[in-house]
Order: sequence, then structure tokens, then C-alpha cells
Amino acid sequence: MSLKIELQSLDALASQLPFHLDDTTEVNEVYCSYRERPHPSTSYLIELWTYCYIRRYYLVKFISESGFRSAELDQVVERTYQKIERSRQQLERNDRYAQWVSVVCKNTYLNFVTRRKYVTTLDCDSDEIVDQLEIGISEDSGALFLALSRAIEKLPVFLRSVARLRFVEDLSYEEISRLTGKSIPTVRSYVHKTGRRFRSDSGLVAFRDWYE
Repeated sequence: MSLKIELQSLDALASQLPFHLDDTTEVNEVYCSYRERPHPSTSYLIELWTYCYIRRYYLVKFISESGFRSAELDQVVERTYQKIERSRQQLERNDRYAQWVSVVCKNTYLNFVTRRKYVTTLDCDSDEIVDQLEIGISEDSGALFLALSRAIEKLPVFLRSVARLRFVEDLSYEEISRLTGKSIPTVRSYVHKTGRRFRSDSGLVAFRDWYE
């Protein structure tokens, strides 16, 4: 799929939002509402907006610049979202969420370009560069990400953090144990419980091969 065609597909996905991607005032109001009184409906809007904004940001960059691989797009989008997911709880002003996401995108893009130039100067062949970038996300990553976000929001509160770390950030049991302070057996148990719930989640049926 060409990047320009993907941009059109992204516009269709973003049309599910009750506001425009660039309507920062509305985005910030929804985020404030979510932080004050969390609810699956507002959580979904925030996840959808965040994903669409990040992906559009990089699509525009990749289209305007030459030499990027389409597979790199998925890698940098995921990296940016993970940064936002890890840090949004520490955001001091919830009414600046949209602006903060924009800054994270800009900084991550600069780091991505700088790192990419460095790797390229090593005179590696193209396959080695791809390997170093740890690319491997499918073209369905957007649909999977949204379905997964919804499924995680349905989980009991005690399972959510472990579910995100395991299924979104793909961390090992040892890393999750260190971050959450839970024992490795407990982490394994939580992941197992989450997997059982995912198998009965209608939104994840199409992606069963991914999480089992």
C-alpha cells in the first residue's frame, strides 16, 4: 500500500471521531473528562485520536521526505505511542494533552532521523538496517491496536497495567515484574488471565493468531 493511499485510509478511520484531528480544544476537553472520570467511551476516543494523530504526523513526514521504508512507519508510530502511554500519567496539565502529543511526535521524529542517519553511515546493507530497526508490525497494526486498547479497557483494573506492558509494549515477564513490583509468577498468572479474557472478546476474534 502506498503512503498516499494509506493517508486516505487513515482519514476514513479518523472520521469515526466526533471532532477533527486538529481540533485541539475538543481533544483536550475529552482528555480532561477522561482523566476526571474514566469511562470506556472517552478512553476509546483518546486512544483513537492519539493513534490517528501520530500516524498522520509520520505519514506526512514520510511522504514529504524520500528514502524512508514503509515498514519503518509502523516502527516509529509504535515507539511514539509507547512513549505517550508511559508518560501521560505524569502530564501536569490535562488541558494541554493535544499539544503535548504533538511535541512528543516532533522530538521522536528528530531522534528517529538522527539515529537512522547514524545507522546508515555504518555502511550496513539495507537488510541489516531493517533488522536493527526491529521492524515487524503488519499493515493491520492500526486495527489491532484499537481493538486491543478497547479490550484492555474492559479488563479488571488489576489486570490492565500488566496487559498493556505485555500485549502493547511486548515486555518480558522479568521487565514487567521489575516495573510493577509484582513477582514473576504473579505476572504470568495475570497474563494468562488476560489471554483467557481476550479469547472471548469479540473485537479481537480476527487477531486471535496474534495474541495466542
